[in-house]
Amino acid sequence: MSDHGDALTIDDLLADARVSWTEDVLRFGDTDMNGHINNAAFSIFCESGRVNLFRTRLGPSLPPGLYFVIARFAIDYRAELHFPGRVRTATWLSRVGRTSLGLRQALFSAESGALAAEAEGVCVLMDGATRRPVPFPDHACAVAESLVRGEAQAS
Repeated sequence: MSDHGDALTIDDLLADARVSWTEDVLRFGDTDMNGHINNAAFSIFCESGRVNLFRTRLGPSLPPGLYFVIARFAIDYRAELHFPGRVRTATWLSRVGRTSLGLRQALFSAESGALAAEAEGVCVLMDGATRRPVPFPDHACAVAESLVRGEAQAS
């Protein structure tokens, strides 16, 4: 994830077709006693982004019976989000391995465009029958590699 001096910008990510976007409504029920959106809600926004990326970009290239599971997930909080409002989540691939993908995400206030959080994770491709990791089929690997947004480009 970037450090504070090297923050991602919404404009850079909007300009990159490899980035998948979702938008969620910030609910009153997502607020905590401090009056901001609770940290746990950020993981749900990230999940929405990952699911959208898998469903729209990677899922069509996979044979039936394969699915992704999350193996690692970390969030760096950068700013508060408040109700009422909306959050925009950018999701992209940072690497493709033999059986796993590295993902990065950035969450922005839809109203101000301010960066609220950065996340990164690792998802593993699993076989539904064996419940074990499986290598990416060639076509799926090529699709995934075409979506990788390298670190140099993310800065």
